[in-house]
Amino acid sequence: MINVQGLGFRFSLFLIAAAMIVVFTTAEFFYRVTYENEISEANSDIEELYQTVGATASIAAFLEDEDLATEAINGLVKTDKILAASIKSEALYYQANVTEAINKNTKPRVFVVRHPFMPEEALAEVNVYPNFEYIIHQAEKTSTDNNYSLYAEALIVGIVALVITYYIIISPMLRVGRSLHEIKPGTSQRLRTPKYHSRSEIGKLVYDTNQLLTKVEEQFTQERQLREEIEFLEKRFRMLFENAKTATVLMAENGAIELRNDAFNDLVVKTGLGIKQGYGELLDELFETPVAMKSALKEAFARNEFATGEYKLKSSANDSAIWVQLIASPLLTEEGERYYQLTLNDISSRRQELQKLALQADFDALTGIYNRNGGEKLIAKLMRKEHQFALALIDLNGFKAVNDIYGHDAGDEVLIFVAEQLKEKIRKNDVAIRWGGDEFMLLLQADDEASVKRVMEKVNAGIKQPFYFNDESKPTVVSMSVGVAFYPQTSRNLHALIKLADMAMYKAKQNKIASPDDYLIFANQCRLDDEDMS
Repeated sequence: MINVQGLGFRFSLFLIAAAMIVVFTTAEFFYRVTYENEISEANSDIEELYQTVGATASIAAFLEDEDLATEAINGLVKTDKILAASIKSEALYYQANVTEAINKNTKPRVFVVRHPFMPEEALAEVNVYPNFEYIIHQAEKTSTDNNYSLYAEALIVGIVALVITYYIIISPMLRVGRSLHEIKPGTSQRLRTPKYHSRSEIGKLVYDTNQLLTKVEEQFTQERQLREEIEFLEKRFRMLFENAKTATVLMAENGAIELRNDAFNDLVVKTGLGIKQGYGELLDELFETPVAMKSALKEAFARNEFATGEYKLKSSANDSAIWVQLIASPLLTEEGERYYQLTLNDISSRRQELQKLALQADFDALTGIYNRNGGEKLIAKLMRKEHQFALALIDLNGFKAVNDIYGHDAGDEVLIFVAEQLKEKIRKNDVAIRWGGDEFMLLLQADDEASVKRVMEKVNAGIKQPFYFNDESKPTVVSMSVGVAFYPQTSRNLHALIKLADMAMYKAKQNKIASPDDYLIFANQCRLDDEDMS
């Protein structure tokens, strides 16, 4: 199939078109020149013919010999280029075919017949009628034949030029083009220089192309090595990313998760929430306090800093709460696209350990209620918030005898029992504290003595229940002495408040010796008595 867009086809068309223009222009020029030359030669031939018979005509006119005149005129009309002729003098007249020439409106050429001995004297004139039809026909035929010869020569030259051009230029270029098309970039394949073109433009083109292929091969080699390094690093990164124990997510600004590792999926499964494509902006659907979490993150992002914090995850499971340490970093690509890298470290175990440590620090290991450290924190907190409360300090009566008679295990049982009675008898908003040894403290949400007495009567009734140790038939009963101080009525100072409650409790303990039912003393009463005594 001919490639009409190919260089060879277009060059051939151009060469043929140029040759046709040159041939037609040249042919037209040569046609005109040949035609005019033929007409001119015909006129010259007529003159030469007249010169041939001119001497005979001159003698005929001089001698007035009609036979010589006839011979001369007939000699002229024998040639095809002369249609008619006539000779005319004072003594003779002869013509041949003149009537036919006159009918064709042919104008004669007039030749003067001179005296054979005196050239300056004219004896007669000869009229020669050219055969223009024959002359023109011959001129056209000669011109046309010359044009055909020129066309044939131009055709031969064009074909030769095309063949030479094809084998010297087009064919080598086509071979180079096919070879270039078959070459795979990045390989060691190169173009072969066509024969006889080592120093031609085609050879230069092949050389430059091979240089370019060499550079391409070098670039491909470098790119291949770089790609292998990138693939190696990507495999390492993916291995580290996917096998990391820390949940990691790469997400777009619209909340779509681009990358996630198995640790993240495991964390989501642990919460009881289903695996899905996205969990809202900055994973807010996973957190119990999404507003606070997003606010902290966006505030850090606004300062171009990474954000960190500890947050609790939502959980549909019945297991313990899941806490994570969230680390979020904003990322900006070269194209201006924003991404976020979020890392979620599961710190549930650490939080549980901290809670256990907090319990150990603030709660009594034996009874499970607040210890003195935790109690002081609660009192300080209530005082900071300006809450009114009553502080009841309790000391057990008869506890030392239980330890001495039945041992410390029995004493521990008594302490556990007392703690249970305290928790059971006090109100929901009240707090029981083991203050130390056999001393307990109650923080009561009350600001008057009557409310305190109602609570303490229930507590006293619970504690006075009898104990039976070691299958003894005789029960053991413990009682309590209580000193009460009010905040802020009694004092606004923590240590003073506890001191006053302790003084009231000590006074109640003294009174109980004289009156067993008198177990409760208020600090203000104790203070008034002291003032009276002073």
